[in-house]
Amino acid sequence: MARHSWKLTRDPLYRGDSESGISQPAPNASPSIVRHILYLEGFGRPTPYLSATEVRETADSFAGSGGRTYVGRPSDWPKHGVFHRSRKELLLLLRGHGKGDANWPSAFEVMRAHQYVEESQEHLADFRKVGDLSGEELSGIVNATFSAK
Repeated sequence: MARHSWKLTRDPLYRGDSESGISQPAPNASPSIVRHILYLEGFGRPTPYLSATEVRETADSFAGSGGRTYVGRPSDWPKHGVFHRSRKELLLLLRGHGKGDANWPSAFEVMRAHQYVEESQEHLADFRKVGDLSGEELSGIVNATFSAK
């Protein structure tokens, strides 16, 4: 079966998260993409990113039996101040010791992050530009970025 070619202008992204709602990003947290993808510092660590995938089944897996899958339209994110970091961009950044926000001292860990992005067809919703908002305002943007389906 041929793989569907994901397009920003027509295709959604999916996020598996808690039944009670989407995890809140921390816009002023470390911008390290490798740290985020590898869950360094553990689950629930502050991160300015929310991960999403092109494949609903992958998001369902991350949601688990007690969670929920949310749908996002990255073409709409800029109007909320959220930047879309595409899978293609992530794969380009995750080479060698990483480039830009993916720069990391361990080339091996960069390679693992690259593999995870490939396997899960991961994209990132980047919330760093909305760093000065109150918690309630940030929650509103998160809920505008991803909706329950």
